[in-house]
Amino acid sequence: MPNTVAVKRFSAALERHDWNRNPLIYALRCQREQRISVRSERRETYYALAMAMIANCDYNPDDDYLFEVMCSSEELAKQIGQLHVDAATGRKTYDPVYKAIGDWEAAGTLVVHRARDAETRQQKAMRIWIRPEFFDGLGFSMAELRDIVIKFRRWLERKGLRETYKDRYSEHLKRLARSNVADISDKHSLKNLLKKIKRHVLGEDAQQQDEKKRVVSDLEQRLIKTEQALSQQPAKEDRRYWKLYAAWKSQQPAAVSIGLENAAKQKRPDLSTVSGEAYWQYLVERIPSGGS
Repeated sequence: MPNTVAVKRFSAALERHDWNRNPLIYALRCQREQRISVRSERRETYYALAMAMIANCDYNPDDDYLFEVMCSSEELAKQIGQLHVDAATGRKTYDPVYKAIGDWEAAGTLVVHRARDAETRQQKAMRIWIRPEFFDGLGFSMAELRDIVIKFRRWLERKGLRETYKDRYSEHLKRLARSNVADISDKHSLKNLLKKIKRHVLGEDAQQQDEKKRVVSDLEQRLIKTEQALSQQPAKEDRRYWKLYAAWKSQQPAAVSIGLENAAKQKRPDLSTVSGEAYWQYLVERIPSGGS
């Protein structure tokens, strides 16, 4: 098990957990008209699988989404000794794990994304995220869950591991892209749900992080535009109109100057493709009144 506070707290709660008293599992079994008591073999699978998911879960709030299980269901089955390989055919099966994941998804404790390979017509490896309801079933309130996640980020900062975990997540995404895993790139409703879960868990902290990312992104875009403008500076003998425009632009919102430049490109594309003084003169002469 990873040596982090988050994993230690969740695994400790899991060791004390009685699956027969889990409210979401209880409600699911009532809905399915099953016996209320979960059979001992299924409880053992629940316990081992939950422990494996907790160990492989992504608790880093800097990543795109929270609580992704960063390994396949096959790897989970292997870790808990439920992966069976047929000696003759090499076919791999892990039905108890697959059924347990289905139970938890139906109970509302997991988000599971599945997809079928169009060429082979076989199921791709699924992607799994743990919902806050899973931890609620273990006895953690939303406030406690938020505190654990925020403390995890502080732990990363204190240990100097934020960049390490950022690289780890980047490698995880690259590995998914190379593998036959269900893709979510065009699943906008799913991505919105995962973002909503993250905001719900982190509250104002998530909004502050999103705002910080937006500000950084805006600054990066402005820096790119500034570098492009500097690369198009006219020669020293032809700097008068460029200086006038640059002085005006520095005092305006980005939307105003960008709007003027876009209009110039549409009306005079012949000027926008060169960096001569005529282009800057054209812009200066069309500065809105009162914008000097």
